[in-house]
Amino acid sequence: MIARDPRTSRARHLALRILRAVWPWLLVAALGALGSFVMNRYLQAARGAEPIVWHSKRVFVLLAACGVVGLVAFHLHRRRAAAMGFSQVAMITSRGVAAWLSDLPAVLRILAIAALVVGLARPETFRTVKHEVDSVDIILVVDMSKSMEDPDMPRDRMDAAQRVIRRFLRRNTNDRIGLVIFGQQAMLQCPLTHDSKMLEQIVADLTIGDVPELGTAIGDGLALAVAQLRRSDAKSKVVILLSDGDSNWVTRFDPEQASAAAKAEHIKVNTVLVGREESDLLGGMSVNPATLMTMAETTGGEFYRATDYESFDRGFQTMRSKLDSSKRIKTERIPDKQLFGPFLLLAAALIFLELVLSHGRLRRLP
Repeated sequence: MIARDPRTSRARHLALRILRAVWPWLLVAALGALGSFVMNRYLQAARGAEPIVWHSKRVFVLLAACGVVGLVAFHLHRRRAAAMGFSQVAMITSRGVAAWLSDLPAVLRILAIAALVVGLARPETFRTVKHEVDSVDIILVVDMSKSMEDPDMPRDRMDAAQRVIRRFLRRNTNDRIGLVIFGQQAMLQCPLTHDSKMLEQIVADLTIGDVPELGTAIGDGLALAVAQLRRSDAKSKVVILLSDGDSNWVTRFDPEQASAAAKAEHIKVNTVLVGREESDLLGGMSVNPATLMTMAETTGGEFYRATDYESFDRGFQTMRSKLDSSKRIKTERIPDKQLFGPFLLLAAALIFLELVLSHGRLRRLP
């Protein structure tokens, strides 16, 4: 009879224990790699020319749950001691290949969680489409001098102007619109943009004092708008200037010079007189329509009166309907395919297979 070396036996037993502990994770890695390969091929075939976009990338943090489930199923669960005795151990224990596959249901559960997380991240594709739209490049020039606080319109002139402009922007779909504000000085508040929502928020945040308010440099405000439109490649370029018309400050350009520059660039200037034509406390007029009328006439634009909020809003709508638009190629990325479905089906299939195996030959007791 050959005696066995106790050290060899212990080393073999230790190696077997290590392999037994690592084996479930090897199964997870092998089956996970196979599943990843198959699903990656599916994604690459489905995405087309556009890259895949993950709608909810933060969901991937839930993959940590796979490690937690594996730790409980492969290690903590085994430490529980049996509470019952059996006369025939062979009835409840697995031998051979079945013993090594006893962790397969837990492996399938981990892979199902991983597939579910990927599905919840919602992979999707987009496609780029180009189409022609009617478009106008518009610069809004808004008076923000002290006189715009006059309450002869609802709340005051400035508030009425803001509400009308924001309503105008909400209706806009294809025009590029920019914003210039002026008081004693003129300032470009927003260059030409298609982002009407962003520009609407900028308009909502305007307050008297954003530029020095003790003065009305209409000419400088118009000149700055003309300078912006000069760089535009659009066929239709328009300035919409809102003011009470009382030009009393010149830094570089007076209204006549700015109007001449607009005419030379074939830019129409539509003017809106904000406020009522009433006498002020000193016997003068609270607004000055003459300046705005002359600017519109010089550039081929139109002059509108806004004596109350309704006429103000109506004038803006009429103005936009009369603008000559030009064709512009608009590029958009629109959703094309939602690719999360197969991942959810895979997760459901893995859970079903786990239930079948865990209630069959690979059932673990206790």
